[in-house]
Amino acid sequence: MDTRKLSYVTLLLASSFLLGACEEPQETFVAASRPVKTIVIGGQSTGDMRSFPAEVDAIKKADISFRVSGKIQKILVKEGAHVKKGQVLAELDTTDFEITLKDRKASYATAKANFDRAINLVKKGAISKVDHDNLRAKYHTAKANRQSAEQDLIYTKLKANFDGIIAKRYVENFEEVILSKKIFALEDISSLKIIFDVPENIMISIDRTRDDERTLYAKFDTIKNQQFPLRFREASTKADPSTKTFKITLEMAASEKFNILPGMTGTVFAQMLPSETNSVATVTLPVSAVIADNKKQATVWIVDEKTMTVNPKKVTPGLMSGNNMQVEGLNPGDRVVTAGAAFLRNDMKVTLLETGEQPE
Repeated sequence: MDTRKLSYVTLLLASSFLLGACEEPQETFVAASRPVKTIVIGGQSTGDMRSFPAEVDAIKKADISFRVSGKIQKILVKEGAHVKKGQVLAELDTTDFEITLKDRKASYATAKANFDRAINLVKKGAISKVDHDNLRAKYHTAKANRQSAEQDLIYTKLKANFDGIIAKRYVENFEEVILSKKIFALEDISSLKIIFDVPENIMISIDRTRDDERTLYAKFDTIKNQQFPLRFREASTKADPSTKTFKITLEMAASEKFNILPGMTGTVFAQMLPSETNSVATVTLPVSAVIADNKKQATVWIVDEKTMTVNPKKVTPGLMSGNNMQVEGLNPGDRVVTAGAAFLRNDMKVTLLETGEQPE
């Protein structure tokens, strides 16, 4: 090979190495972990806890209304206002009621005068006993009519039945309202009711004589690392005909730090006593936690907290109640994905959303 050809080959090789050195290395993409919402079966530290979706309600509530019909003249409170028992909340136009009362008073005065005269006349024999009795009846009728008109005038002022908060107003000022039409929703939230449903296979195992012994608390998704103690209030003894569940009501002290209001949702954690746990194998999950695999098998995704990966676990579905479903086949301590289950695959990395149901 002559000198010119050798120089040409050397130049080509040098160019190849130079171009190769300028190329960027191929990027390796690592899939980010998927955030998921979860719930732990049986609580965080013990295997004798059960969790139930629950709803908050006021300890006392009432839809209040006028006891007479008329036109609203004044609305004296706003939604969200704190009111005291006996406080006037709204007033009707009293014009017609005052006219009626004047007429009833005049009729009463006439009837009373006639009856007073009849008492003396019947003693003298000037009128018959029958006439006397008729005048007495008219007197008592006129008296009752006058008292009714006086009471109707009082009813034109709508007063609070108890201390509470105006949760909702149903009417506007100057609106014509009929007897018993709802005007305000009044709620007492000095303490709260926590209401949830318990399936029959759990209810049948509960020892009702030991309700005061069990640990009860509530958690809320948006309040991290906070437990709210509960105490037993009442339990229905008749199952819902469609869901076959029993309604349990617990009581929770109002929080001074958090604005927990009726209609909000949370999770109740209830301790199952040792004598009750042997026959209990069913837990209640949100419907979103249960999916069907390729073989139509009901499945949930379990988080391995050591590797922070997920894998499916077969379960046996049971009764549905609203957005909740009973399932069998889970163990206390299983961390189940309740949101995002449809997008998971075996051994996928996940990140726990920071909610009130996550470890503290």
